[in-house]
Amino acid sequence: MLLCGLACLALFVLMAFLGRQGKSLEEVLQRPAYDEPDGQAALHLALNWKEAVWEQDLVLDLPSRQLTKREAEERFDQCAAWLETEVFGKNQPLERVTADLKLPLQTPGGSVAICWSSSDPSRIAEDGRVNLTGARDGEKVVLSVSLQAGEFGRDLFFPAVLAPSAAKDLSHSLQAEAERVLQDLPGSLTDLRQDLPQKSPAGAEAFWTVQKPELPWEIAGVFILAASFLLFSRTDSLKRRLKAQKAAFEQEIPNMSLQMILLLNAGLTVDGSFQKLVEENRDRDHPLYRALASLEAESRATNLPFVNALYVYARQSGIRDLIRFSSLALDCSGRGAELAEKLDRERQQLWNVRLNQAKAKAKEAETKLCLPLMILLLVLVVIAIAPALMEM
Repeated sequence: MLLCGLACLALFVLMAFLGRQGKSLEEVLQRPAYDEPDGQAALHLALNWKEAVWEQDLVLDLPSRQLTKREAEERFDQCAAWLETEVFGKNQPLERVTADLKLPLQTPGGSVAICWSSSDPSRIAEDGRVNLTGARDGEKVVLSVSLQAGEFGRDLFFPAVLAPSAAKDLSHSLQAEAERVLQDLPGSLTDLRQDLPQKSPAGAEAFWTVQKPELPWEIAGVFILAASFLLFSRTDSLKRRLKAQKAAFEQEIPNMSLQMILLLNAGLTVDGSFQKLVEENRDRDHPLYRALASLEAESRATNLPFVNALYVYARQSGIRDLIRFSSLALDCSGRGAELAEKLDRERQQLWNVRLNQAKAKAKEAETKLCLPLMILLLVLVVIAIAPALMEM
């Protein structure tokens, strides 16, 4: 650890010593290159005259060097090679121009400024936009490039050949042509009407039609609300019917259990009791007995025991009381006396549940009636004090 600390201390002292060794005056006064920003040199001035001495610290600005002709020519050669390989790419030497060109305004390093000009700006603009509308296949346009680096410059020329061979190559040009048509519309405005040009500046035919009115959003909103209301009403109606059917089942199951107990105590079998129960209540307009009649017809057609069909139907309906009733009937299908005892206990339990529910609803009704009674009392108080208030 001691050796490591001494080594670090020695390295620190060496770096501090090297850092204190400033550059020579010749190195400090070197001007930055052409591409680099202006520099500065921190100097110390000492003037001696006879025995007098004057010392001053100052910062001297060092502007960037100017390009020499040889350096400028090298940069121009690099820029020309870059334009041919990186900018034009596969289009070089621009033998088949079918889309807009990307014409840069300077090299990536910014050392050379580029200025473009075109022999036919209506075909190839100075910003690289190409208009193929009305152009002939093989039509030539010369792109002129002025390169500027410092005080030196060079001109380059790139011949381009238009090739409007496919319809997809003309779509972008037609878009630019449409913009030119819209810009020229104010010139065809008269006192009575707006005249529309039949051709674009490049000769493309223009066809004008009136847009079809779109469906107002209010109508669409009303339609969506109506559809939602119908769907909700149908769903809500179905839920209400299912809820009413479940309530009817739960209300009638104790009565059905009582009838089954009487039939079983009379000596009938379980299947005979169900058959007698269905026959006696066939004319009743009740969903429970309609379901039992349908199950009896299904059991006859499929030779499935009635208690099994009743159990399957109860499981599908999800009604808890009916499931318990069908489970007891299925478990004791061959023992009528035992089924009668279990049904009697189940019936007593169901009646107790119904009684508790009725008491709860009665208390709820009492609570709901408090508000109308309070309103009525307030009306009576107002009627009673109204004459006294009117005499004041």
